[in-house]
Amino acid sequence: MAKPVIIFDLDGTLYRGDAPYWYYAEQVSRFLPPEVGQAYLKRVKDHLTGKQPVEASDNWEAVVRLMEPFGETLDPDQWQDAFITTRRYMLSGQCPLELPFGLKPFLHDLKGQVILAVASNSPDEAAWPLLEQLGLTELFDVIKTAAGKPEGLVTLVSEITHDDYAPDQIFSIGDHYNNDIVPGIQHGWITGHISPRRIFPGPATYQVTALEELYSPIQTWVQRIKEGTNG
Repeated sequence: MAKPVIIFDLDGTLYRGDAPYWYYAEQVSRFLPPEVGQAYLKRVKDHLTGKQPVEASDNWEAVVRLMEPFGETLDPDQWQDAFITTRRYMLSGQCPLELPFGLKPFLHDLKGQVILAVASNSPDEAAWPLLEQLGLTELFDVIKTAAGKPEGLVTLVSEITHDDYAPDQIFSIGDHYNNDIVPGIQHGWITGHISPRRIFPGPATYQVTALEELYSPIQTWVQRIKEGTNG
């Protein structure tokens, strides 16, 4: 294998901020009776502020799970409408999204030393414009949309490496435990689980609250691989 591979998730990993999740919840609440909608939004607010967090793989899932106690059922079209409306809001320029501090120079320094990939389950029309809006598209060697994670993560590694790799030369990073971390655990990769509220449902090589906490471990990992190769 020529170079190690780092695969980043997109949502909740390469940007952060609670605005998309709150907006998503507001869109969901439109389909609820007013009193239920208000109670539901209070639960979402309590989760996002850390007052009463719910265990979920990521905040998109949390928005869905937080409605379970109310016994209300949205049909799939309503959920889809709320989600698509939220994705449009994220691309409108009105949604405040924050890049991790120093992300662009960090990726720029890694480029050429490793294969930098993004794997998102979002469709092409949602993921690509968002990456462009964030100014990240040129920093990645591989961008895989509609990735079909978790299984698709393994497929992507196979496609990138042609199955010629050592497990410890793959580093998977994300905030969705089942999609981004479990495949790595199963295949012996290095993994970095990001959870701002420190909800860690299972093991990972690194458990952090922000992507910045992984910069130093990634640099050490790259250097170790280079020294091993040179040796």
